Amino acid sequence: MGGYNKKTGVFSLTQSKAGVWCRKPNPERLGLIEHCANLLRGSGLEVLSVQGNFLEVKAEPGQVWEVLSGQPSDPQRESHYL
Repeated sequence: MGGYNKKTGVFSLTQSKAGVWCRKPNPERLGLIEHCANLLRGSGLEVLSVQGNFLEVKAEPGQVWEVLSGQPSDPQRESHYL
C-alpha cells in the first residue's frame, strides 16, 4: 500500500500512483518504477528501495509530486498526507 508515513518521513510509491504522478519522458524505456526511482535520485532525494512495482523514498508527498510531474505541489495534496 502506498502513501506517506509521517513518523519515518518515507513515501511509498506504488505502480498505480506512479502511473498518475509521473509525467516526465522515459527515453531509456525503463520500467515505470525504475524510471521514477531515477528521477527521484536525480533530484537529490534518497531512494531507499525499489522492489518490482513499488519504491520507497525519503521525501514528503509534495516533493515526490514535483519531481515526477514537473508541476508545483498544492497545499491540499500536502494536507491530505500530513
